[in-house]
Amino acid sequence: MLDLEPQGPLPQQIYWRRRALALGVAAIVIGVIAALSVVIIKSVGGTENTAAEQPAPPAATPTPLPGENPEVKTPVMPPAQNAPPPTPTPTAAVAPPPVLNEGDDCPDSTLAVKGITNQPQYVVGDQPKFTMVVTNIGLVACKRDVGAAVLAAYVYTLENGRLWSNLDCAPSNETLVKTFQPGEQVTTEVTWTGMGSAPNCPLPRQPIGPGMYNLVVQLGNLRSAAVPFALAQAAEVPHAEGVPLPGPAPAAVG
Repeated sequence: MLDLEPQGPLPQQIYWRRRALALGVAAIVIGVIAALSVVIIKSVGGTENTAAEQPAPPAATPTPLPGENPEVKTPVMPPAQNAPPPTPTPTAAVAPPPVLNEGDDCPDSTLAVKGITNQPQYVVGDQPKFTMVVTNIGLVACKRDVGAAVLAAYVYTLENGRLWSNLDCAPSNETLVKTFQPGEQVTTEVTWTGMGSAPNCPLPRQPIGPGMYNLVVQLGNLRSAAVPFALAQAAEVPHAEGVPLPGPAPAAVG
């Protein structure tokens, strides 16, 4: 059996006191250790609870690009179900220039026509002289009929109203086949009496009054640029004594 009674040369009270003191010290140490353990456990638990209670930070919002509004949503358009296929853009074919041998007929693309007035302004009753010019602008010599039967001068209003042509009242069957060297010109002069006319020269013919008009020269289907000129009212010519006299009378129908 375990002997709990103190043994030794000293009195028993001394041994019991020593045991009591040892037990008290042990109890104090155990109490201190227990208190420290409780404090540590509470500290760790409080830290964990604080971390758990804090809300998570919001997710980072991407920075919008310049010109973007993050609050404006672009609608998603569904693909067209029966959209027609794109129509190809037609491309005009460019015809190559004709290949000419020397002496061939001159096509329109190798010729240029223009009209020239002998002055920019006339008086009603004058008979303007117009010059028709045909030029070979090609690179080789070629030939073309530039006779009076096919080369014509026209007078138009500024609104493109036809007033006169040299072929209306003086038609001709004259042919003049001309061989043009590159850059060569042929000129033909025609006189206008100042009267209006129409194809087949119906009568009566009326004189053309003051205004602005255009001269156009035509060779077959080839037309010149319009050349403007003016017809002014006949000016009064002062008499020697200061009495105004009328200007020249309109020319007769021609």
